[in-house]
Amino acid sequence: MKEIPTMTFPGADGAPASAGSSGPTPLTLTPGKPIRLAAGALVAEVQPGCGARLARLARRDTRGDVFDYLVPLGNDPFSSDEWPKAGAFPMLPYTNMLRDDTLHWRERAIVARETPVASSSLHGWGLRRAWDVVDESPHCCVLQLDSPAQPEWPWHYQAYLSVTLDALGVDMQLSITNLSTQDMPAGLGLHPYFQWPAGSRLTFEAEAIWRSPSEDIRWPSEQRVHVGEIEVVSVGGGLDTEGRSTWFAEAPVESGRFDARLDYAGGLRSATVRSSDASWLVVHSPAGRPYLCLEPSTHRVGAFDDDHVVVAHGQTLDLSMRIDLA
Repeated sequence: MKEIPTMTFPGADGAPASAGSSGPTPLTLTPGKPIRLAAGALVAEVQPGCGARLARLARRDTRGDVFDYLVPLGNDPFSSDEWPKAGAFPMLPYTNMLRDDTLHWRERAIVARETPVASSSLHGWGLRRAWDVVDESPHCCVLQLDSPAQPEWPWHYQAYLSVTLDALGVDMQLSITNLSTQDMPAGLGLHPYFQWPAGSRLTFEAEAIWRSPSEDIRWPSEQRVHVGEIEVVSVGGGLDTEGRSTWFAEAPVESGRFDARLDYAGGLRSATVRSSDASWLVVHSPAGRPYLCLEPSTHRVGAFDDDHVVVAHGQTLDLSMRIDLA
């Protein structure tokens, strides 16, 4: 096999890499005054300066009691490389991890990791940087991230995230546009942390489920094909009796979309994640940690070298996620 050299080089347009309109990735992110959205009994908070995170998603009843569907982000500063397991954030220009933090692209090897800011390339850069607010209303906000080419990602791209709250739930629309003259590989994902107390039940359908062979290996390698609905009941964290925390689900061929429903103990509250743009759903819950991640993604974890979308100059890749709440 031909060995591909690892290189650091200027942007795809041949210009020197730029630090980006929002500056280099900061070591620390500090929650500020959030954008507050409200519709009916639902409330949401967005933190543009903390990686465009949906920091809270909750229901307030007539007595003033609040039920949080997502783990609330909180107000404490945190490392951009060791973030709280809370809220929901965008993943771009790829999702999850690259093998050895390296992208192999047309006979080049690009080390996609900022040093000393990041210990790995996990989830890309969108969650680590401040986004600009370009529109805001009582029910919706639109955020923008402009990222010129850099050694770790030699393409100039622009991303938008809209968060729209209505009386039944929330819509998150994520897009990335290639502003470089050369083709860019791209992938998108959304990463919510749902509350997952003991007794909660998750149900969804998948064409196939893949698992990693152990917790030390984060790539899907063992396939289990399921027919019909998959059900998992929480014991306060974790997904299966073998102690594995992550499943990788293929979208059902017949419907081409995901509908993953989370019912909380007592049957009074539920959250349903829907996406028709995602070909994979990452399901993640470590043992002993009462949160559940349901992550719609456009490409397979660990296979970005082959499974990405090629976005030409001026073209856009989109991903949507709807969370219906009861």
